[in-house]
Amino acid sequence: MARRYGIGTVVALVFTLLVWSTTFAGLRASLEHFSPGHLVFLRWGIAAIALAGYGALTGMRLPALRDLPLISVAGLLGFGLYQVALAYGQVGLTAGTAGLLINLAPAFTTGLAAALGRERITWRLWTGLAVSMAGVALLGVARGGFGGSPLHAGLVALAALSFAGYVLVSKPLLGRYSPLELTTYAVCAGSLPFVIWAPGALSALASVPATGLATLAYMALLPAALAYVTWARAASVLPASVAATALYLVPVLGLGVAWLWLGE
Repeated sequence: MARRYGIGTVVALVFTLLVWSTTFAGLRASLEHFSPGHLVFLRWGIAAIALAGYGALTGMRLPALRDLPLISVAGLLGFGLYQVALAYGQVGLTAGTAGLLINLAPAFTTGLAAALGRERITWRLWTGLAVSMAGVALLGVARGGFGGSPLHAGLVALAALSFAGYVLVSKPLLGRYSPLELTTYAVCAGSLPFVIWAPGALSALASVPATGLATLAYMALLPAALAYVTWARAASVLPASVAATALYLVPVLGLGVAWLWLGE
């Protein structure tokens, strides 16, 4: 892969997978201190401020007016709907189970890309996708089934579908904007609806221990802000189906993270 797509693309992809594998354990730990609404507001508010602040300091160009509708859709899919559905869904699921369910995203991405005529999906890719899905299913069975509330499981599946939409919508935008630019604009657009949870969010911080604050800062700056930039870097070069299929590594790594971090 490094020879075909470049070492920078591979490094960006590997970094993203490693950091995103900590997301579900981090969310589960954060939900012990915050409500889902307060968590998404604080986490993505910090991420948006960090990205926008860096953009202002470095003189990042503003997006073209003609691209604002598509950027807004990307933001709402990849950050608005995705993050809300994931946070509320994980209330009733373990970190490992949420990580397994969210990896319906590669199947959704591949299916949507084929249906929209974005990519020609070969039989090898379909076969690999089927084997990967079977592996995820076996992991779920080995953990005693995906369990939890059907509503919570459905919300995480909705988050997976939303992320698949983000991958496809953002792909053409990466031809006109750098990964950092697109991530900054999309995060800011997708985080705007979270202001409805602003009341009480700052006061909730007062009762959170230092470990909870450190987890929040980590979740905002690495899995949120930085990892989405490196994901956009990889996705700008890789075909959408290939990039999405690599996400099957996330739940495998995430199970280990949940065991080490939460004792699951």
